[in-house]
Amino acid sequence: MKSKSKQLEECTTIFEISVPEADIARAFDEVYDEIVKVANIPGFRVGKAPKELVRKHYSKNAREEVLKRAIPDAYRVALEEHKADAIGLPEISDVNFEGEKSLSFKARVDTRPKFKLKNYKGLGITRKKPVIAQEDVDKTLQNLREVSAQYSDAGDRPVQMGDYMVSDLDCIVDGKPAHKKRENLWLFMDKDSIVPGLSERILGMKKGEDRDIELTIPEKYPDKNMAGKQAKYHIVAKDIKVRVLPEPTDEFAKNFGKGNLEDLKKEISSELVERAKVSAEIEAENELLNKLIDDNEFQVPSSFVKRQLEYMVEDAKRHLTEKGFKKEDLDKKDDELKEKFRKDAARRVRLLFILDEIARTENIGVAEENVSTAYKSISQQSGKNESDIRAYYEKENLIDGLKDKIRETKTIKFLLDNAQIEEK
Repeated sequence: MKSKSKQLEECTTIFEISVPEADIARAFDEVYDEIVKVANIPGFRVGKAPKELVRKHYSKNAREEVLKRAIPDAYRVALEEHKADAIGLPEISDVNFEGEKSLSFKARVDTRPKFKLKNYKGLGITRKKPVIAQEDVDKTLQNLREVSAQYSDAGDRPVQMGDYMVSDLDCIVDGKPAHKKRENLWLFMDKDSIVPGLSERILGMKKGEDRDIELTIPEKYPDKNMAGKQAKYHIVAKDIKVRVLPEPTDEFAKNFGKGNLEDLKKEISSELVERAKVSAEIEAENELLNKLIDDNEFQVPSSFVKRQLEYMVEDAKRHLTEKGFKKEDLDKKDDELKEKFRKDAARRVRLLFILDEIARTENIGVAEENVSTAYKSISQQSGKNESDIRAYYEKENLIDGLKDKIRETKTIKFLLDNAQIEEK
C-alpha cells in the first residue's frame, strides 16, 4: 500500500492512498471464501457451489464487501505510517475502484492540535465571599409578598396606574388583524409597558366601557411585522382589579412553613448566602478557564469551530424565541449571530483540547461509579427512574458523551483544587 499526506491547514490533513492489485485480489479471495460457505445457487446445496460459479453470481456483493473492508484498513495503515493523531471520522472522496484491480481514494481528516501546555497548577484567581445585606433580604421578602398577592375588585371607579384591567383586545395593523382577538387579557397599567403610550390612553376607562386607540408601535418592538407601524386597538374593559399585597407578619410566614416572620427572614438569608456561594464558585471557575485559554494559544480544527458555532447560534435563537421573537425573523440573522459568536466558539473549542490534555497528563479517568453517580443525579433532577435513564443512554449511544462530561468536570475540579484562590 502507498500513501502520501498533505496538510491543508493547521489541524486538517488529506491522505492520498492506493492499494495495489495484489492486495485487492487477496481481499477478493478471502471474501469469496466466506461467501462460498453460505451461497445459495440453484442446482447446488447451500455452501456446495463451485467457487467460480459463486464469483459469477455474487460479484457485486463481493465488490461491496471488499470496498467496505479495504478503505478502513488502508486508512488505518496510512495513519500509522504518517503518525497522524486523527480525531473524528475521515471524509472519503475520489474513490477509484475498477473491476477487481487496484483501489485508490482520498481521506480528509481533522488531527489533534499540537501544543505544549503552559503551567496549569497554582493559577491565581479570586473568589467573592458571600455578603448578604439586609436590603437583599427585604427585597426577597417583597418578592414573596408579590407572588402571594390577592386581586380585588376596584369597584365602579375608573382604571388608574398600577391597576390590572381584564380586557378584550383587537389590534389592526396595515388594515388587517395583527393577531387573534385576545379575550380576558390582563393589562397592567404601567407607563413602561411594551407599547409606550397604551396605558396612558386606557386610563379613565370604566368597567363595561370600550375604546378605540391609535398609536405608533416602537421600532424595537419584538414582532418585526408590527415594528414602527401605526396600530389601531379596540379595547373592552371587562373588569378592573387592584393588587393587594399581604402584610409581612408571623401569619404570612406560616404560609411558607415557618413559625414566625423572623424565622422566614433567617431562611431567606441562608438561601441567599447559598446562592451567592454558587455564583462565586461559577465566577471563580470562569476566571480560571479564561486564564487557561489565554495562556494556551494554538489553532484548532475549523470543523470543530463550525459545529460549536452552529450550536451557539441555534441555542441563542432558541432563547430569543422563548422571549417572544419570531423564528423566521431570527433565521435571517444567522450571519450576524455567527459573527458575534465566532471568537467565543474558537475559544470554547480550544478549552476542550486544553482540558483533555490536562486530563491525559494527570491520568484523570472515569470510573463506573462516576457514571452511576451521574445517573442518580439525572434521576433526582428529572424525577425519572434511574434504570430507565441508564437504558435510554445505552440505547441512544450517549454514554461516551456522558463520560466526556464527567471527565471534564473532574478535570476542572482538579484545577480548582490546585489553584491559588484569594478570597475577596
